[in-house]
Amino acid sequence: MPDFSPESVAFITGAASGIGLSVARRLVADGIKKIALIDLNADALTEASNSLTEIDASVTTLRLAVDVSKEELVDKAAETAEKFGRIDVCLNAAGIAGRAAGLADLTVGDLDKVLDVNLKGVWFCERAQIRQFLKQEMRDLSTGLPFKTRGSIINVGSLISLRAVVPRLSSYTIAKHGVVGLTKQDAADYASQGIRVNCFCPGWIKTGIIDVRPETEKYYESVLARVPMGRWGEPEEVAYFASFVLSDKASFITGASLSIDGALSAH
Repeated sequence: MPDFSPESVAFITGAASGIGLSVARRLVADGIKKIALIDLNADALTEASNSLTEIDASVTTLRLAVDVSKEELVDKAAETAEKFGRIDVCLNAAGIAGRAAGLADLTVGDLDKVLDVNLKGVWFCERAQIRQFLKQEMRDLSTGLPFKTRGSIINVGSLISLRAVVPRLSSYTIAKHGVVGLTKQDAADYASQGIRVNCFCPGWIKTGIIDVRPETEKYYESVLARVPMGRWGEPEEVAYFASFVLSDKASFITGASLSIDGALSAH
């Protein structure tokens, strides 16, 4: 039995690549038929949409080229997604690494660029999603348990949300710590209204943000040497977990910061 009913609607940022695209693909495989894909790259969104219809030809997608750091564009994207009738599950995965440098060498512009996307952007997206949830009637859980829901959100943080493990990346570390705080606060504030909010803290996942070149190869070798599982994580491994946490099977999980890192944070 699919984890999601055919009426369920997904809203995913950072949907054109990496974790966002992998989660979109997993959700479609698990029963989602309507999905709003949000990313800066319009061409990549088209490719992403095509990859979803290869999984299920009956899927309907909205492709929205949106800069999540722009409040009015995020609000408009959420309003556009209302054409599906509701929003049920959301993943906020859009993010940038920013400039790698010691704090003494960074500018306010360097900080603002990262915070605008990685923290304020998540704040804008989550606010728009919660506003839409609050317009919706409660629905019964698909599991048959005697509870109701309005919707579920996952914010994508990082291992760096919990530990400063990467040198010279303070702007990113600040933003990702903030995502954890945002998640906890909104989970507590909206739990009684049938809204769940969780945060994923992936470790070293093999996505486009990882820049493996000859000059960085030794660094990444040292990184993987510290991972107890001894390897990169795959975006699909995050996606399987995301599908579960977004589904009604995880109806008592909210406010959590969930590590997906091959036990790197365990020691």
